[in-house]
Amino acid sequence: YQRRVRAAEPNPAAIAKISLLDNKAPAETVTESDFLHHASTGHRSLRDNLEERLRNLQLVKSVWAKGDLKEALDVALGLDDQGVTVDLFQVLLARPAVWDLHVCTIVLPSLRVLFHSKHENHLLVACATLKHVIKSFGQLIKDNINAPPVGGHIDITREERYKKCHLCHQQIANISREVTRHSQTQGKLGSAFREIIKLSESYY
Repeated sequence: YQRRVRAAEPNPAAIAKISLLDNKAPAETVTESDFLHHASTGHRSLRDNLEERLRNLQLVKSVWAKGDLKEALDVALGLDDQGVTVDLFQVLLARPAVWDLHVCTIVLPSLRVLFHSKHENHLLVACATLKHVIKSFGQLIKDNINAPPVGGHIDITREERYKKCHLCHQQIANISREVTRHSQTQGKLGSAFREIIKLSESYY
């Protein structure tokens, strides 16, 4: 015996059974077991996604624990998992001392991709990360771009720093142009976008 319950909203399969030409189609009902099956399927999918993210984060943590942040970043960003990327950026924001120009060169390309996310939380973390990069390294980047190494004198350290600054400058400029398109966005996210635009204008 199966108790029958009226579904608040029919599932896609149920909708497909109703003729689009029959405006008098009866209200669709599903069995309790069918309802529970679809609910549990969605639960399993969410659980599987969270378990995969946890495994990915544990992998990144194990690499970072060996003292190689750069490799940990490469591993994390190579997973192509925006959830992991956001979690990692939040950890980095809480540890400003681990940042340097090299970290910026790794983070910025993935940050540009993150700005295309449809999730507001992802975009807010992206804004916070870009804000940190500009406020912490913007002046250094600007100074090096305005004073490139001159020929005739080899200074490997300066040349490497210039290359990193040039790369960061290009990435920030590209991201800033994309953020400008969202200057009219409302709410907390819109405020974050406009703050990024203002910061970018002051340095670039």
